[in-house]
Amino acid sequence: MGQVSGELHAVSLLAMNRVMKCIVILPMGQHLVAKVLCVMVLLITVGLSSYFRFSFDYDFTYDFINDHFSRIVDLTNYVALMMSHVVIVNQLVWRNCRTEIDSQLERIHRVMNAQLGRRVNLDRVRSYCNAIYGSLFIRCLIFGLINVYNNRALTYYALYSEIVLHARFSEFTLYCAVILALYQELILASLSVLAELERSRFELWSVRRLSLEKLAKLQRIHGLIWRANRCLERNFQLCLIIMLMKFFVDTSALPYWLYLSKTIHTDVSIQYYCGIDECVKILEVVVPCWICTRCDAMQRRFRSMFYTLTKDRRNGQLNAALNRLCLQLGQERCQFSAGGLVEISTEMLGKFLFGMISYIVICIQFSLNLTASNSSKVARTPTTNAPL
Repeated sequence: MGQVSGELHAVSLLAMNRVMKCIVILPMGQHLVAKVLCVMVLLITVGLSSYFRFSFDYDFTYDFINDHFSRIVDLTNYVALMMSHVVIVNQLVWRNCRTEIDSQLERIHRVMNAQLGRRVNLDRVRSYCNAIYGSLFIRCLIFGLINVYNNRALTYYALYSEIVLHARFSEFTLYCAVILALYQELILASLSVLAELERSRFELWSVRRLSLEKLAKLQRIHGLIWRANRCLERNFQLCLIIMLMKFFVDTSALPYWLYLSKTIHTDVSIQYYCGIDECVKILEVVVPCWICTRCDAMQRRFRSMFYTLTKDRRNGQLNAALNRLCLQLGQERCQFSAGGLVEISTEMLGKFLFGMISYIVICIQFSLNLTASNSSKVARTPTTNAPL
């Protein structure tokens, strides 16, 4: 399928598509050659990074020989990063549904303008997306600068894959922001329809019917937004689960590395790196959780506007239209999930942070117990007497 062109796409996802093409995780076109090129770049980067990473020919921030627990955490974290990178690029190359999502969003934009006479506020969409782009740029810039300041091969090997991870997750955040803006426009259109129903209570049936028909148009637009949500979920189904698991592993492991660095008195640049990387990843998860929660709140507000309508309820046509609308709204909830396993919301964010803190305590406690056990074994080891 070709690229979607439209006003809504131009102010929202167009820049992200260009960024992803520049870092060679999104094909320049739909030709097989472009897709093979992305796969070749993926294999080369992952292969070279893994070769140098597993050669262990660099400085470690821990005792690689004796500290088995830290070695397991380190290598597990790296393998999870490479798996995330591979899954993201393969899905973007072979199973990308972004054109379908963009087409549905543009269709909602056109239908809202044609049937309700309300143009989507593109300035609002642009401001939301620019804030996300600015956040992504600042986070990548800070992350790159702290890598240069740290100046260790251990972090350089993962820099490109980390940027790929942030770009893909920010793309999901951008789509959520666009849907939030559409829900806000739908709320404003609903207020206008309800005001029109109030004004036309005592008008002729020909005038009254035009107002009632707009309820069916609102119902149709809400159904289009709901279908766009489901298509968005399918497009990010696998990679969103992988990315959330990777962020959970990182946010749980980075404080452990910070604690270990303070314990063994390594370079302070490592502590700065761990602290900044932790803040960057937590912020990456917080923003889409908040936006998805706002979308759910907008949908519940839209539903309550018609549930609580009490005026002119003796009108049979109005009751029938409201019943159909409320029945659909009760079944089509605005919720984003990661493959159906977990809903993206502030409730999930609370569980994420609580689990992260729990695993931080577990890692530190396990390391302390392991160190104490090793020390006691060394103390009990008998020493050989020197020869006379």
